[in-house]
Amino acid sequence: MRTFIQSQTKRTVIRPATVFLIPLLLVACSRSSEQQKSAEMKPIAITTSPSPPLSALNPSAPAINQPAQTSDAAPQPAEVSEALARIFGESAGLDQTHSPAFLIGDFNGDGSPDLAIVTKANDEKLAEINNELANWTLEDPHDIPVPGTPAADRLDKPKSTRAEKNDVMLAIIHGVGPQGWRNPQARQAFLLRHAAGTGVTVQSARNRKNEDSTSHLPLRGDAISEVLSGQRGVIFWTGAKYAWAPQP
Repeated sequence: MRTFIQSQTKRTVIRPATVFLIPLLLVACSRSSEQQKSAEMKPIAITTSPSPPLSALNPSAPAINQPAQTSDAAPQPAEVSEALARIFGESAGLDQTHSPAFLIGDFNGDGSPDLAIVTKANDEKLAEINNELANWTLEDPHDIPVPGTPAADRLDKPKSTRAEKNDVMLAIIHGVGPQGWRNPQARQAFLLRHAAGTGVTVQSARNRKNEDSTSHLPLRGDAISEVLSGQRGVIFWTGAKYAWAPQP
């Protein structure tokens, strides 16, 4: 009997404690859940500082998205002389006594900017200029027949051309790709005798339909208009050579 009473007493003591602890546990769990949700929903700060460039992380890394000099930038005499030396070496140089001394245009119509330069031959290097194995083509545009004329239909053998002392010629360097004549790979060039005139301008191929004086010519690219020996004419690309045609 005593044992039973003691057992009932223990149960009576334990039950209220248990009832009291359960709400505390529920409150603690609820607070823990709210804190976890609050941590999950807390916004993350985003920095607006730009990422460091690759060169700052690795100074030896090449620059990215650094634009090369544009092909339509105005040429400077120093880089024109450099382009001449790249092809002709010391056999010809820039003649700045003419104005303008050089012109930019797409003379062969391939979409890449070309460079036309008034050039003075080096009298001590005439053998190099006249070398048939040279990297350039030496010709007189007056000897090249205009396509569509009877002279072109006859398919006569072109006359040989040789540079002479004190010759002032027109060099045309064909451009390669977007860089045009500035491209180090631009090495195709023509050296034209009796072609450096006065009042030199570029007639754009886009506007040639509005030019009555050149609309009859089969122009493939921009033309060089000039006055030579008192006669206004144009130098233009025939598809293989440069020809000269008088303008009315």
